[in-house]
Amino acid sequence: MAFGFRQHDPARDGTLEVEEVHPNFVEVYFVPPEHSLLAANLDPKKAKQYRAKLLDINGQHKFLTIHPISTFGDKSDFLKPKYGQVQRITLDRTDIIFPGFDGAVPTKPEGVLEVLEELPSAFTKDYAYGLGLAKPYRFIIDAVEELSDCTEIVISREHATGPDTDCDQLFYIAEKDFEQARRAMNSIDSLAQTAARAVKETTAHNIIAERLGVPKLEPKTGRHPYRKLFTTVAQGKEELSEEDQNAVIGALSSHAASIAEEQPEKLAKLRGDIELVTLEALIKRYGEMLGERLAEGRWQDFFNENTFILNMAFGYPVIKVRGQASVGGRKLSGDGEKITDFLVKNSLTNNTAIFEIKTPQTAILNKTPFRDGVFTPSVDLSGSINQALDQKYQFQKQIAQIKDNTRLYDIESYAVHCCLVIGRTPDGDDRKKSFELFRRNSKDVEIVTFDELLEKLKQLSVFLRTADDPAKSQELKGDANG
Repeated sequence: MAFGFRQHDPARDGTLEVEEVHPNFVEVYFVPPEHSLLAANLDPKKAKQYRAKLLDINGQHKFLTIHPISTFGDKSDFLKPKYGQVQRITLDRTDIIFPGFDGAVPTKPEGVLEVLEELPSAFTKDYAYGLGLAKPYRFIIDAVEELSDCTEIVISREHATGPDTDCDQLFYIAEKDFEQARRAMNSIDSLAQTAARAVKETTAHNIIAERLGVPKLEPKTGRHPYRKLFTTVAQGKEELSEEDQNAVIGALSSHAASIAEEQPEKLAKLRGDIELVTLEALIKRYGEMLGERLAEGRWQDFFNENTFILNMAFGYPVIKVRGQASVGGRKLSGDGEKITDFLVKNSLTNNTAIFEIKTPQTAILNKTPFRDGVFTPSVDLSGSINQALDQKYQFQKQIAQIKDNTRLYDIESYAVHCCLVIGRTPDGDDRKKSFELFRRNSKDVEIVTFDELLEKLKQLSVFLRTADDPAKSQELKGDANG
């Protein structure tokens, strides 16, 4: 049978294995070829041990889930998820979204190839490339990762676009919105190619014309999306209008891949500059909030919008699982008795941690000393610690039921870490000593003050500013050694 993509050579592309899990429900695995395993320094004789899941095909409920993976043995992410955060893409009601799937699941690799051939045009259909979205539509993945913490995209006719209300890991994209995004990106690519051809044509002509001493051509002023941008850059404007800013963003988005390949250092520098400006704006906002008397809810919203700050409370990378998680109920989103402000997990081990957020004004020590030079923790601090420990206890009791009811199987409770963000660092040597003695002996709850997190943000900003300036970096090292 002739398929819409190239014929597969097992020695070159690897093979597929199909396993029937339940009647009319199969899992499809990718078995890498020998040359890829050798490139990854893996034993090709154990190829089946290194197989990676590629698809779930459920004929009864009519959904197909793609697990996009990297299939190139010379890459560090070989056989790992292709994207940074999104690990699965599900086509819901596949009989509607692509009619080629009639609900009868394939049980052999040849049948899987037929199903892949019927995937919508925005998808990679060749398993040798790990499936997922085709490269021009990768921006849909980027958008979901930037706007949510979800790990699975579900394309559906029955749900509006947005995160699932019951499961933080699911992000629905309405089929009509997916199609709108696909068509818009096709249109942008077409316009960009037209614009690039016009600029290249004029550039080549003018280089040769200058050598021949004949008049140059004026830049073509056809209505393409970057015309205003070319004019702005040529005139050396320091400030860009909103329209010019949109043109810059559009140009970078459309050509980021080629820039990364041809001029990676410049793209990295630009990205660093953007991150630094964003970070400094965040620091300013944080400082202003510290000067106000805000309710806990405002701070919870702030950390929800800027979850990377929570990473700074730990010595390892974390990602948010859910805000306002019910750790004492049957579901993280249910009306459980125990609610934690944030449930996060170690992005490498999946071990979970609980965050409790109070306010900068919360007292952490009693006003009067217990004895000369010794201050005891306040009721608010000791009560908050017990609150976090109780949430940990409830979560560990309910973890199995929570995982089953929410379909979140990639969270673990090996040694649940608790973190409490509360108050400000005390003034005075005796109060600082008492605070440090207390929190360093609080082995089960990490205690961090609001002003400490702000200081960590400022230190990160200093690091980013000096990273590209060897002289300043050397000066800072000298200060630290001196």
